[in-house]
Amino acid sequence: MVFLHAFPLQAAMWDYQIEALEGSYRCIAIDMPGFGMSPPPAEPEKASMERWADLVVGVLDQLGVEKATVVGESMGGYLAIALLRHHPDRVQQLVLADTRARADDPTVAQRRTNQQNQIRDGAEVASLAKEMVEGLLSSGSMSRSELVEYVHALAEGAHPDGWVAALQAMKDRPDSMHLLRQSNVRALVIVGELDRVTPIAEAMSLRSLLKGELVIVPNVGHLPNIEDPLSFNEALLSFLGSADSASPAA
Repeated sequence: MVFLHAFPLQAAMWDYQIEALEGSYRCIAIDMPGFGMSPPPAEPEKASMERWADLVVGVLDQLGVEKATVVGESMGGYLAIALLRHHPDRVQQLVLADTRARADDPTVAQRRTNQQNQIRDGAEVASLAKEMVEGLLSSGSMSRSELVEYVHALAEGAHPDGWVAALQAMKDRPDSMHLLRQSNVRALVIVGELDRVTPIAEAMSLRSLLKGELVIVPNVGHLPNIEDPLSFNEALLSFLGSADSASPAA
């Protein structure tokens, strides 16, 4: 199991899932450059999902992993799709949570550019991250002070160059609708019922393209794995279990 984190969080966002799965699966959560425990990128303006996919494959090679179930949420979903595009032989199954197949439209791309310019002009990442959290969580989750503080902690430790690189990689990523339509990978799509960033319509489009399963986690926003980890884990384990029971080895 390879877990790819959302923006602007870090690999630790998957702690609830790893705790539930590590007894049965080898779990690998990767911090992208400039996030969590990974050093910042040397050339953030040259970052791309393709280069990041190569980095993930480098980690898998170092750990001796030939194929994996790849789980990506939000930005991590973009990266999971990039792995499917550039290294399809390494993706055994795909789990996409609160993400989309379409490329950024001009308005979203410009917003990312504006954020990059703010950082280059000296804006503090912690301040920008705090503003973002309100858009990621549902109103019900925002009333849970401990959860809000936890998400803030996950978001505030990123390096400014990590932000610039992530924004660059996201706004330059290609449209992936044709890729997913042509793929035969077994897939699960998960979305928070109240997600305002990538709403249910985006998840339904993904499910249609991939011909996969769709799970809607009720009463949560853009981070269902954190807002309702029990429901998220239940969906994940059901998906994994149905694959295991159908395999010849099982």
